[in-house]
Amino acid sequence: METLAKNVVSMIPGLKPFLKRRRDGFNRSLLRYRCYRYEKKVNARHMGWQHSGTVNYSKRSSELIFWYHKLEKGLCLPPENRRFFGQYPAQQTLMLLRKWRSDRLSCDATVYKAAIGVLEGYRDFVQNIDPQTTQVKQTLTELNAFLSVQDKTEDSYRTPIDFKLLPEDSYDVLYSLALSRRSTRNFKSQPVSMDIVEKAAALAQLSPSACNRQPWRLHLYQDKNDIERMLELQNGNRGFGHTIPMLAVVCCDMGAFFDSTERNEPSLDGGLFLMSLLYALQSMGLASCCLNWCVDPRRDQQGHRTGAIPDNEKILTFLAIGYAADDTVVPLSARRPLSDLIVEH
Repeated sequence: METLAKNVVSMIPGLKPFLKRRRDGFNRSLLRYRCYRYEKKVNARHMGWQHSGTVNYSKRSSELIFWYHKLEKGLCLPPENRRFFGQYPAQQTLMLLRKWRSDRLSCDATVYKAAIGVLEGYRDFVQNIDPQTTQVKQTLTELNAFLSVQDKTEDSYRTPIDFKLLPEDSYDVLYSLALSRRSTRNFKSQPVSMDIVEKAAALAQLSPSACNRQPWRLHLYQDKNDIERMLELQNGNRGFGHTIPMLAVVCCDMGAFFDSTERNEPSLDGGLFLMSLLYALQSMGLASCCLNWCVDPRRDQQGHRTGAIPDNEKILTFLAIGYAADDTVVPLSARRPLSDLIVEH
C-alpha cells in the first residue's frame, strides 16, 4: 500500500514537493507549540516570590535586592528631585530583613549586608528631609528602630558612591580587546586554572541586571567524559569539541524574577553577563567560543539532567574555554556598516 501511494504521488507533477512543504510546515508548527508550552510551564513553576513554608535563599535574596535597590536608585537622582520617597520599599526591605533573621539565614551574607548599607544611606537622606511630615517621621522611626540593633555596616557597603571618570585612552583599550576577541575552535590540551575563571567571573558579576538581582549561574565542567556527554547534546561543536579543556554552561535562575512579565529578562541579563565574561577571559589570555543552546524541550530537559543543572535554572548557552593552540586561526567576522545598525529619529 505504501509503495502504491508513493507511485501515485510521483505520477502527479508538483505533488511531492507540495506534500513535503505541508509536512514541514506542520512539524514547525508542532515544534513552536511544544516550545511555547514548555516555556510557559517553566515560567509558571519557577517565576514568582510567593512565600511558602520552605525557605528559598535564591528567591528571598532576589526579592530583598529588588526592594532595597529601589531605595538605592532613588538616592542617585538629580539633587532637584531628591524629595521624600521610598516609604513602601523601605517597609518591604525591613519586613524581608526580619524574615531573613527569623528564618535563620546568614547575616554575614553579602545581600544582607548590602541591604543594611542601603538602609543606612536612606536613613541619612530621610534625616535631612524638611519639613518632618508624618510620613517622614514614621519612616525615620521604623529605620532607627531596626538599625539601632544592627552592627554598623562595613564601608565597602556604603551607598551611594561617587561617579568615577575613566582615563582618556579607555575606549582605545576596550576597542582593542573587542577587536582581538574572536570565537576560537582549536584549543591546547593545557588545563584551565579555576582561579583564572573565578577572576573572570568576578568581573562579569559587575554586569548590569534587572534591579541588580544578578540571576546568573555558571556551571563548569573539566572532566573529559562530562564535557563529551554535554557536547553530544549540542550540534555546533563538530570538528573541535574534542579539544575543549573546559566547558561552561551559562544559566539564569528563574526564581530571581517576580512573574512572567519578566520573561525576557533571563536572556537579557544573561547576555550582559556573558559578554563581560568573554572580555574578561580574553583579557587574561584565555580563548572562548559560544555554543548556542537552540534545542527542543526534550533536549533541554536532557541537558539539565546530564549536567546536574537544577530545573529552575534556564540554560542560555554553552561556552568553550581554553588556551588557543599555536596554529589557531579565527574568522575575520566582518561587521555590518553602522547604517544597518543605527536608526536616527
